[in-house]
Amino acid sequence: MKKTDIMQESLCIQRILSVIQGKIPSNKILSVKGRHSDAFVYVISGSCTYRFDDKIEFTANAGDVFYLPYQSIYTMHIRTGDYNYIFCDFEFAETAARCSALYSNQELKNINNLFVKLLNRHNSSASNAYTESMSILYGIYSTLQQNTQKSYLDESKKRDMIIAKQHIDESFNHPELSISRLAEKIGISEVYLRKLFKAQYGVSPSSYLISIRLENAKKLMKYPFLTLEECALQSGFSSLQYFCRLFKKETGSSPGKYRKEL
Repeated sequence: MKKTDIMQESLCIQRILSVIQGKIPSNKILSVKGRHSDAFVYVISGSCTYRFDDKIEFTANAGDVFYLPYQSIYTMHIRTGDYNYIFCDFEFAETAARCSALYSNQELKNINNLFVKLLNRHNSSASNAYTESMSILYGIYSTLQQNTQKSYLDESKKRDMIIAKQHIDESFNHPELSISRLAEKIGISEVYLRKLFKAQYGVSPSSYLISIRLENAKKLMKYPFLTLEECALQSGFSSLQYFCRLFKKETGSSPGKYRKEL
């Protein structure tokens, strides 16, 4: 059965049940046979490995936040030092099964303030304490969603640039291959492609494409039965003149002189 990722779908928080700061001594192993509610947990200190019945496993360390779904079954193995945490038990209105998850990105460094504020407000006797607590909990949920979506986007960008580089590596000898066509193939703007590609590989896509074509031409130039024009065209250059101009610009030598020195 497919489980819902609460960061990919915005769910409705129905109510808060409790907000507690707790501590478990080191080297303890605890089992939970079906959690009574959903929960967000912030780790203050220590380390704990969670193993779920659906084979998911993660280790939560200081500064991490994680989500425990309603009815989840898991074991806890306290690793190092006393395990200090703040957890908020709550209920989502939706009944669909949900998957557990760990959120440990550095962008979460300020979320500690939200959990401390939630703990203080929920345990306050003020008349508006519960309403404010719900608002803070939604703030925690929103912060986790924004951070997770940013991570998904970052991974998506990396995958796009891997695809772009792979396409250049495989199709560099096609004269019709250009950066604009490559951007169109991936589904992003040419300007954005240039920016992302250089950020990931330290070189612009056009420079990378030229370098691949020049290296291939150099390899072909070792075969005396191929003319310079054939070496150029088989490497993806549109003409011998264009090839010669780029070759000299990049190497400081003409293709003819370079070939004689091979």
